[in-house]
Amino acid sequence: MLPSGGVTFAKLIVHAILAGIYGGLVVALLLVLGNPGAASRGGGAGLSLLLVVLLYALAAGLVWPLLYAGVRFFASHPLRLPWLSLRYLVGFHAVNTAVILAAGWVMLSEHRAALAPRDAERLAGACLWLSLAWLVGAVITVVPRLRRRAWAQAAAGGTALAALLVAASGGIPAPATETLMTGALLPPHAGAPGSLTPPAGDRPIPRAPAGIRPPGTSAAAAAIRRAPAARSLLLLNFDGADLDTVLTMHAQGKLPAFSRFIQEGACGRLVPIRPCVAPLTRTSLVTGMLPYRHGVRATQVLSVLGRDPWLGVTPPGIGFDLVLSPVLARRSMEVSDRSTPALWEIATRMGLTMEAAGWDADLDVDGPAPPGAGPEWVADLLDPEASRPDDPAARALVAELARAAAADEEVIGALRRAAGGHGRRIAAFSFPGLDRVAHVFLRYARPADFGNVTGREVDLYGQVLERYYQKIDAIVGAALQPDPGETLVLVTSTHGIEPLALGRRFLKELTGGGPWSGVHPRGPGGFLLALGPNIRRGYLFGKGSLTDVAPSALYALGLPVARDSDGAILTSLFSETYTASHPVTVVESYGKVR
Repeated sequence: MLPSGGVTFAKLIVHAILAGIYGGLVVALLLVLGNPGAASRGGGAGLSLLLVVLLYALAAGLVWPLLYAGVRFFASHPLRLPWLSLRYLVGFHAVNTAVILAAGWVMLSEHRAALAPRDAERLAGACLWLSLAWLVGAVITVVPRLRRRAWAQAAAGGTALAALLVAASGGIPAPATETLMTGALLPPHAGAPGSLTPPAGDRPIPRAPAGIRPPGTSAAAAAIRRAPAARSLLLLNFDGADLDTVLTMHAQGKLPAFSRFIQEGACGRLVPIRPCVAPLTRTSLVTGMLPYRHGVRATQVLSVLGRDPWLGVTPPGIGFDLVLSPVLARRSMEVSDRSTPALWEIATRMGLTMEAAGWDADLDVDGPAPPGAGPEWVADLLDPEASRPDDPAARALVAELARAAAADEEVIGALRRAAGGHGRRIAAFSFPGLDRVAHVFLRYARPADFGNVTGREVDLYGQVLERYYQKIDAIVGAALQPDPGETLVLVTSTHGIEPLALGRRFLKELTGGGPWSGVHPRGPGGFLLALGPNIRRGYLFGKGSLTDVAPSALYALGLPVARDSDGAILTSLFSETYTASHPVTVVESYGKVR
């Protein structure tokens, strides 16, 4: 019960705002630590952080008093509250800061690859000490004997302020941060320039300058055993493709081109990088760098009032976009925003020619469906009845399929135009369509995982995803004709697709959300298929990282690998003859994008 009407509620608002100021300062600190350099970019950064603090304080002043009033609605005794009570101030601080700190720990886990090791240590340290201080306040809030003692409330407030000062100063890093950073996908050699330690099961190749043979190898033996490097590289990337699905359809004889890779080449899984979004994962694939190195750290960057700094890493789960929506500007990130060179740019520096297409096409970003029904082959993917939709939901599904196919058709055209190229070159093409089709049509391909798919929906759309896999198999098959000969062909997927969680599906049904049924924020992982000169035949190499693809491709072409690469050479892909006669040549770095 809240007597005195607005007076008592106004007092609650005052306490919640004061607690919200502390929470806003914590949010600002998380933004600074998650986006290194943000606090030093002139007055714009200071104004942006000030607005963050004020808006979060106002949000706390609105949300927590309303929730508290709801809890006390049926209370039998009236609330007597002074204008300043340490007890209520610490209580609002405990609930408000709990939500924000949880977001900080999730940010540390989900965006680990987007943070340099030192920055991650600072963020982990800040979260740790703020969490310990919050724990003091939470205990004092819930223990009746303590919450009535003014000295205990003052101790909780003082501890919280001291922890904030320590966290902001960065003077005390978190102990044993490696054990705290759950979900980290950073390879053990990251942050140590020059390290090319392969994943478990691979044998490291000793580095040597060009022309230096491994110890104990005579010149005559080296000449006899020498295997020429691949002359060219063809990289085909299909985001959303899942190795388990490929292997299942291969066993059923439905993917002849993929079957050739599995039987005559090497294959294995690629561990995804979080957050698993197209710009970030594709850039890591083609640069061999982790996100904090190549600069593409999220699917979009945000700015307060459209001014510097632009923030790529923000605390999830606390309504950052919603709270700051009146002053927030957004800009999508693309592979072309990278600060380190991709494979094709390295190729031009080394005297090779290059072709690339499709890498900036991200169908996860909402966009209009193409006019018409898309390319002609869309009709082959649909049941004849489904191709003539008679209700808005069905038309939306067909439009999504047409949008995916149209995006892939553009890349197919670029691939065809590049097919007549000769000489040493790197050609890299990314096809965005399958990812979008899997997002939308996974529920119909795997109805048992969802439970609310009707038999008619399965009849109309159940084969769409499988037929799209067969379409990409045809794309790969066309790329292999004629025989690639001295060309190394790599087929990759940066991630697979998994069913949307039950809670999120329920929420989507309630809110009338989009047609998505598959997601990939946590994977599953992608894959690498390799076919060409010096690749082991019928070999399963196990697991690698997305960052391993670029250095492995450079090694296959006989080109130097950068010492500052975050990836490892997947040595087990290659024949023993090739690895014995081709010691790794290195350069310190390929520098920045020109």
